[in-house]
Amino acid sequence: MNNYTERQNQIIQESIQLIAEKGIQGLTIKNISNAIGITEPAIYRHFDSKNEIILAIISTMKESTNKELSQIDDNNPTIEKIKKMIQGHTNRFIKNPSLTAIIFSEEIFNNNSILAKPIRIMMKLNQNKLIAMIEKGQASGDVRVDIKAEQISLMVIGSFRFLVSKWHIMNFDFDLKKDVNEMLDAIEKVLKV
Repeated sequence: MNNYTERQNQIIQESIQLIAEKGIQGLTIKNISNAIGITEPAIYRHFDSKNEIILAIISTMKESTNKELSQIDDNNPTIEKIKKMIQGHTNRFIKNPSLTAIIFSEEIFNNNSILAKPIRIMMKLNQNKLIAMIEKGQASGDVRVDIKAEQISLMVIGSFRFLVSKWHIMNFDFDLKKDVNEMLDAIEKVLKV
């Protein structure tokens, strides 16, 4: 469970919503305070800056990902573990579509090293977890070994990212869960020994 207060969590959620509706430019302390109905100085009692709010969003997302990964049964076949991991991410995006505006918004991170570093670390950690999962599956014989684990991870992550980005750009007007499951079934066919 995160260590944020109820008000900080409210600020985090409103900030995600503002970014989804207005882009990163719309995330201002003034807009956050108007959305919540408190004064701008009250926001600063909870977070020192807009960057700190974005870092809190990233931290919350990282914590949620770690929780999802810890709930995957390690005894399942590798392909089932990959499916559960991606389906967990999918369910989180469906529950809170505004997150897609954060996680796939390069504009937030491109020119801000303070924000870029934690998102790069989170992306690398997630990919490394997936690679380790795939390598374990290759060692146990339930994933083909003629494709490097890193390349498989890129196939999975890239396909998922494309579908979620498309869903976001198309105003969430198709069944993301259905499309992700179809993608996972195709990847399973590619990976099976």
